[in-house]
Amino acid sequence: MLKAFAPPPGARPVSASPVPSSTISQGPQAERPAGDDVVTATAWWLAPGDPQGLLHWEVTHLPAPYVLLGQGTPGKGAWSDDYQLKPVAGLFDDRVLAVSATAAGRGRTAIRVDALVDWVPARAPGDTIPATAAVVSAVLTRSASDTWRPRQVLVSTATVTDPAQVRALVAYLNNLPLQPPGASYNCPPFEGGTLTLTFRARAGGPVLAKAFGIVSGCQLLQLQVTGGQPISWLLGAAENWFHQVMRVTGLRWKVPLPPMP
Repeated sequence: MLKAFAPPPGARPVSASPVPSSTISQGPQAERPAGDDVVTATAWWLAPGDPQGLLHWEVTHLPAPYVLLGQGTPGKGAWSDDYQLKPVAGLFDDRVLAVSATAAGRGRTAIRVDALVDWVPARAPGDTIPATAAVVSAVLTRSASDTWRPRQVLVSTATVTDPAQVRALVAYLNNLPLQPPGASYNCPPFEGGTLTLTFRARAGGPVLAKAFGIVSGCQLLQLQVTGGQPISWLLGAAENWFHQVMRVTGLRWKVPLPPMP
C-alpha cells in the first residue's frame, strides 16, 4: 500500500519526520478501527511546493482502486486525505491509505503516508458447527415491555430436519467471519426480538451448538459451539441471518417489531 503512493515531482523519501513538532508526527493519521487486529506502516517524504497543492496533486495521481474517503485537518497548518481499498471478505475489513502534509520550511512540504489494515481473525476448528448436526430447533421471541422489566415472550417455534436445509444453515454460520476482538459499536437499545437455533445430531440429543441473534436493535449474532470457545461473535447483522434462515427453511416468520411506547 505504501508503494501505491504517487510521489509528486521532486519528492524524495526521508527516514523520519522532518517536522517532529507537527501534529502529523504524533501517530498514524488514518482513523483507527475499533478492533485490536490492526497493522500500520508509515513512510515520509519531502517535496517542493505547498501542502494543499501537493495533496490535490495526489488526488489526481493515486492509482485505482484507491478511492478518496475523506479529507480533514489533523492540526493547525496540517491537512490529511484518506483513501480506501475495498474489504477482502474473511481477510481484511478495513484498508486505508492516509496522506498528510504540512509545511517544512524553505518552500518544502513534509508528507506522511500511513497504510492501515484491519484484518478479520481466522476461526479455530472448534468454532464451527459439527457436520453431524441433523436437527435444528428454531425459537423466535419478541420484546414485551413491562413498566420496569423488559422481557421476551415466545412467538414461534419450529424444528428443521431436512438434510439439505440443515446443511445450508450449518454452512452459512460456519462461513461467517469472526467479529474482530475489541470491536465495539454504537447501537440502539435492545427492544426487538431474538432468533435462536439449536443444533443436535438427533432429536432430544446433546446440544452441538447454539446460534443466538438479536434481530432488531443491536443486531448482534453469536455462536456457542459445545466444547469450543466460550462465545464467538460473528461479523454480520443478525437481521440478515434471520432472512437467510427464512429463505432456507421456507418459514414465513416476520422480524418482531419493538413494543409500542
